Amino acid sequence: MLQMRRANIIDHEFLVRIDLKNDGYTVSDEVEITEQEREEHSKKIERFLTDSDKGAFIIDDSDFNKPIAMIMYSIANRDSVYPWTIFHELDEKLFQSDGRFMEIFQLWVHPNYRRLGLATKLKLKLEEESQHHQVDLIYTHTEEANRHVIELNEKIGYKEVRRGPIWDEVIRVSLIKKLTDDASVVMPVL
Repeated sequence: MLQMRRANIIDHEFLVRIDLKNDGYTVSDEVEITEQEREEHSKKIERFLTDSDKGAFIIDDSDFNKPIAMIMYSIANRDSVYPWTIFHELDEKLFQSDGRFMEIFQLWVHPNYRRLGLATKLKLKLEEESQHHQVDLIYTHTEEANRHVIELNEKIGYKEVRRGPIWDEVIRVSLIKKLTDDASVVMPVL
């Protein structure tokens, strides 16, 4: 039986391991990380379990007693300074007046469970979570080569707002989903 739940500190190592998999992403030449980098990464992922503006949900397969899907998110602000960002390139009218939005940090489904609707369920759960955080926009991006992921997002209402490199030379597609019907917001035509 598959069950969704909020991730907790017991899930920390699982979330770190999955985030380091590079599953579905172009793997750079730097696959190995130092112990210090791993520790820094571990602390970063831990914040998804402890910070009030971050979170994660997991789907477990209770028959096999293991997690088989997860999503991590953070509440971000288009006006904040990030090590890398493209948010300033997006029309400010897409965002609510205070600039806050929900950003999907990581989404993963075990290969044996793909194409069963689990990613959709996790994304829909984030729509509920965004209401709790009083944000009306969800942002995500994926590599241009991940056509099935782009199609999944479009199927559930995400719109493409940007295409291009973000932190490296890989072309990524940025997508957003507005959760309110604001007639004054016009989605860009790409």
